[in-house]
Amino acid sequence: MGRSLHPQTTDRINQLVHSIQIGQVSNSSYLPASATMIVYDQGRSFATVSGYVLPPIRTAIAVASARYSAYIQSEIAQNSNTTIDQIVAAITLSNSIYSPIGYTEQNLHPAVPYASLLATSLGYLFFWLVMLSLVGMNVRITASLAGKIRIIDIVFIRLFSAIFNCLIISLIYSLIVLWLANFTRAIPFIRFWLFNWLVAITFSAIIALFVLNLGTLAQVALTLFLITNLASSTANIAIELQHRFYRIGYGLPLMHCFTAGRHFLFGSHTKLHVDIGVLFAFYFAAAILAILTGIIRMRRQEKLVLEKVKKTTKK
Repeated sequence: MGRSLHPQTTDRINQLVHSIQIGQVSNSSYLPASATMIVYDQGRSFATVSGYVLPPIRTAIAVASARYSAYIQSEIAQNSNTTIDQIVAAITLSNSIYSPIGYTEQNLHPAVPYASLLATSLGYLFFWLVMLSLVGMNVRITASLAGKIRIIDIVFIRLFSAIFNCLIISLIYSLIVLWLANFTRAIPFIRFWLFNWLVAITFSAIIALFVLNLGTLAQVALTLFLITNLASSTANIAIELQHRFYRIGYGLPLMHCFTAGRHFLFGSHTKLHVDIGVLFAFYFAAAILAILTGIIRMRRQEKLVLEKVKKTTKK
């Protein structure tokens, strides 16, 4: 985001005043819109740019223009010997007199179409909800296998089924975005799909860690975790404009999902290597902890099953 005053703007406005004073319109070629330029990246955060950044900048330029207009009018009014040529020049250049400082806007990455905005916000919440259902179902189904097959086999079933399910879900989601957002380039689409796959497996690993270790309390913990992520995810306002507490989002996965997704769809600025690195860190940490704690719990469950079998056989 930036705002710049073009060079020699003051000289050209002074030339405008001089042209009116001598009554020669042809000497002035000044356009108010050429005074300043507002450069912004709408795709980086549509809500922040449109609702919190652009309005104050436009207001500041309008105030500066009004004050400069008053100055120009006072300079022109100081000339007591008004001629017909000066009046004609003043009327001809009235737009420049009453609004001497305008602006042009350069949107580096427009956030269009609207479906792309939804894909980088609600879309990843959809991912979370789908992964929540799939992981819960996966854990319940495989838990019944304890004592019947080896624990390492159950671990592999859970791991590879999660990876495969995430692959398919991310492909379906990416194809929906391809259709709704007119996202037609092949290589960027494949990158977007692979990134969504990473998002899906990261979410599934985090959810599995909570579900395996907290049981019925997992729903409460996951809800709190999601709320914290969402509040610091730049969904409504950039982290830089929020309270310092919300900078916790830099270390949480959802913010990096949003910023990287906007980069793939709009080309907006982000540190993509950081986004991917944070997601990989969450995935490996959560997956390793989920596997270790899952093995411990399955061994306990396996012992209970074997004890019940022994009791039934004795009877």
